[in-house]
Amino acid sequence: MTRTIRQSTVIKAPVDTVFRFLSDPTNWMTAFPGDSEVTDLDIKPDGVGTSARWSAKAWGIPLHVTHEYREVIPNKRIVSKASIGPVITFSLEPADGGATELAVESALEIAVPVVRVPAQALFTRVNEDDIKGMVANVKSLVEGGKKAVPHASEATFTQTLTSSDSVSIAAPVETVFDVVKDPRVWLGPDVQISELVTTPEGVGTTFHAAWKVLGIPLKTTHEYIEYVQNSHFASKAALGPVFRVEVTPEDGGTRLVIRSDTFPRNMAEAAVDALIIKMSEHGQAEQLAAIKARAEGSTGTS
Repeated sequence: MTRTIRQSTVIKAPVDTVFRFLSDPTNWMTAFPGDSEVTDLDIKPDGVGTSARWSAKAWGIPLHVTHEYREVIPNKRIVSKASIGPVITFSLEPADGGATELAVESALEIAVPVVRVPAQALFTRVNEDDIKGMVANVKSLVEGGKKAVPHASEATFTQTLTSSDSVSIAAPVETVFDVVKDPRVWLGPDVQISELVTTPEGVGTTFHAAWKVLGIPLKTTHEYIEYVQNSHFASKAALGPVFRVEVTPEDGGTRLVIRSDTFPRNMAEAAVDALIIKMSEHGQAEQLAAIKARAEGSTGTS
């Protein structure tokens, strides 16, 4: 999963002035809102290979990231790759009145490979407010020598992490829904369900769920917050995502979709949630296959 953030601004300065400013990574690294430090600066004559180490804190977590310029086109573009984290691309174009249009793109891959998900989510500064603040500060530093956004944002992480998978089942919608509405079925055998309390209308059904991630026991409570017979239901976890299970008619059978939406509050939670989502993908496919076999078996379909 790649997360891309784009911001742009017009700077009242010539393109070559803005390019010279960005050619030294110290300038844009310290342009991030808040306090940071740049060390190990190594500027290469043609730009490519220029590197520096950026250190700061986010949510109280110390971050240390080395950036290296992978592409440098004078007065046009700089592409900088983080040792752990995003690729940041600075694109410059002439604007009216001798000004410069600066576009900044931060692209972060947070799903592959799995073992790097926590590190990539923790050791990068990629929330939208930070990139927006950095771009605003580059503009104000070039134009007037001062930061326009001096302090780091305390805003919460706003990205929703979504995982979705589906399967075609050769059985009627009513049959599939009747099978899958039981949390012991749609959550699968790796999740232990206890204290299941159902309601006649479906909404308000509650249960406890327990499972393990990397050997660590986890437990939460669930409640069905939506329930439409033979259509869909949604289950909200007190700790974790909202699951939505939906059945729709398809070619004489049923399309079953199971989706989860997770709402991490910060990058640390996003790291853990992204890792869990990635680790669960294989198990989700196996679980859908088991549901398909169970529903088709109940109708005598092979």
